[in-house]
Amino acid sequence: MRKIFKLSVIIFSILLFFSCEEVEDVSLTYNSDIISIEYGTSFGECLGYCIRSIEITGTDVEFEASGWTITDKLPDINISGDISIEDWENLVNNIDFVVFRNLEEVIGCPDCTDGGVEWIEITTSELAHKITFEYFNEPEELQNYIDDLRNLMEQYEERIN
Repeated sequence: MRKIFKLSVIIFSILLFFSCEEVEDVSLTYNSDIISIEYGTSFGECLGYCIRSIEITGTDVEFEASGWTITDKLPDINISGDISIEDWENLVNNIDFVVFRNLEEVIGCPDCTDGGVEWIEITTSELAHKITFEYFNEPEELQNYIDDLRNLMEQYEERIN
């Protein structure tokens, strides 16, 4: 009876080890499962349209800008657009989601001394992860990726300036 118990414990431990490892691996492979990518900038002590963001979901792009004057809130600006399927696939495939997911949620001191904030949020069917960092001081892991998002944002910003 003792041998059966020991054997059961060993088998259970092995199964538990492999099942945990499998769950961990699955939780790290979401590139093909990305639903949306959001990118934005904001400045705390600013007049005008100081908060701007884009949300890319497949080929659909939604741009939003909001802000204020000394005395009032400015009307929100919303612009819809689209990108090609190739551009969407490039955005999805150019980010290493495992690396992105392992970055801290806040990097540096965003908007300290009114330096501004940039952020990226990637949503999959399983989770959303958002990284916030100092304006134009992105983490090294995002340097090759962020230019695509900045360029896309710039195309929409040109419409409101």
